Amino acid sequence: MRSTHRSRHVKGLVALAAIVALASAGIARADPLADAPARPLAGPYPVACSNIEQDYGRVPSGEPIALWWEGVPRDDGSSRYVTELLVDPANTLIARFTAPDDRELFGDWREQTLTYVLLACYPTSPSNTRADYALPDGRLVPRMQRGAEAPILPDGATRLPLVVLSHGYAGSPLGETYLRSMAVFASHGYVVVAPFHGDARYATFELGDLAQALFQFERYTALQATRPLSASAALDVMLAHPQWRDRVDAGRIGIFGGSMGGETAMLVGGAELTTSVTLSSKQVVLDPRFRGAVGYVPYFGQRILPAFGRDNRGTEGVALPYLAISGTADVVAPIGPAEQGVHRLDGSRALVALGGTEHGIRELDVPDIFTWALEWLDAFVADDHAARARVSRMLRVSGGGDDVLRIDYVAPSAPTAQERIAVEYYNPSLDHYFVTAEPAEAAMLDEGIVVPGWRRTGYAFKAFAPVALSGLPACRFYGTPGIGPDSHFFTIDAGECAIVQANPVWTFEGLAFRAGPPGVGTCPVDRAVVTRLYNDGKDGQANHRYTTSHEVAGNMVGERWVVEGPVFCTPP
Repeated sequence: MRSTHRSRHVKGLVALAAIVALASAGIARADPLADAPARPLAGPYPVACSNIEQDYGRVPSGEPIALWWEGVPRDDGSSRYVTELLVDPANTLIARFTAPDDRELFGDWREQTLTYVLLACYPTSPSNTRADYALPDGRLVPRMQRGAEAPILPDGATRLPLVVLSHGYAGSPLGETYLRSMAVFASHGYVVVAPFHGDARYATFELGDLAQALFQFERYTALQATRPLSASAALDVMLAHPQWRDRVDAGRIGIFGGSMGGETAMLVGGAELTTSVTLSSKQVVLDPRFRGAVGYVPYFGQRILPAFGRDNRGTEGVALPYLAISGTADVVAPIGPAEQGVHRLDGSRALVALGGTEHGIRELDVPDIFTWALEWLDAFVADDHAARARVSRMLRVSGGGDDVLRIDYVAPSAPTAQERIAVEYYNPSLDHYFVTAEPAEAAMLDEGIVVPGWRRTGYAFKAFAPVALSGLPACRFYGTPGIGPDSHFFTIDAGECAIVQANPVWTFEGLAFRAGPPGVGTCPVDRAVVTRLYNDGKDGQANHRYTTSHEVAGNMVGERWVVEGPVFCTPP
């Protein structure tokens, strides 16, 4: 359920205030994971790629080969696409699908069979001595397969995580930035598959040119709607292909997109696409196989024409963990609509602002971009719980450009038998927060009959069950009726528990859950940090809030709450 309270904080540079507030309180400085070291661009694996051999002699003299990679029609209107250049189409990865019968989304392409050439790059063995493949500009596709050659994966590798890469509008996987990105992710252990979207086959305009987009709106909508379907089709090919179906882990699938590819990454998670100039919207697809997504300078539309319906409300209900990395000086994919859309997400979400970055990629930002992206993919796609803990605590990447975390929430992973999810609630009439790790109590509050007025905020953290052997027991107190506040208080500090228990203003209700104690101001590197905030007795009613989100903590400081510091170390 959406929290009306959370929506109060959408305006302004809230997470920037969060970082300043937490740093001033000493919390950010105390956490060794707040400043993440840059990840090396070249990971531990060499990289190889699938067959993309082309006959350059088929390209007329003077014409850039990128016209075929990008699907730019000829002057007479006839089509160009990379399929015309393939030397060995039988051994090239190609996806085909039929567009649904939906004129609003697919226009003239509804019920047509659409074709997308794919390029896959992947980690390989140092013993792979296959030759690189030279592109016309001298750049190389590393260790490219020829003919029916099978991929050579790292020695001892079984099933690998897979990332679909969606390039920006009018780009291609063989564009310099995207081929480089594929190599980075592959070198860190991911199979990466990228469709040649061939956007110009559907519509041609300058991204950000609203007049042109409106002039050919039906074609523009079809262009956007076909992209997520091609991403899913690329995944279908990899999971069914005899050379790949036993080498890819179907339970560890993600997507990385640049610019309009960032919009594509949102659409595969079920976001609604704007389908009219009146800002109506509808869902294109919801592919549950995707477990995590990253958008670099992601296109969330312009303020007057957002990508996901009015006020980007089409992102509400999307649970796909999504990281947006946006430039503060980007006028093509402005950061404002991205903040608006990311704030509305239901699942894990983050937005990192790159100070002064325009649309495109600056070398200065490269360490920041790939460190954030790799940590996010490791956390949610590779399902690395240590990475999940790291991204819940990261504020910035050391060195590089000026990266600032503006929005952040890392939802807890699925609990084991010894774990519980502590769900947060808010009561607007009381202006109070409450957490419970008891499923029966949460169900009662959700029903809203016995104790009305409480609504889930959308935030939670994980804890150990009261009967678990890990952690310390959390004492739960409630204000004594008639003399105490209408509020709850939790602590794992034995001394604090004893002091509160001796205070007649509070009534001890038992043990709520278990959690680890913070060390000197922080937690072990494989744990999430729960910070406690106090409303400073506002309106004579003490209330505390417990959160893992830097943004939430900063927002509460902006409302004159007091940061009391880390109180629980919990599983991520």
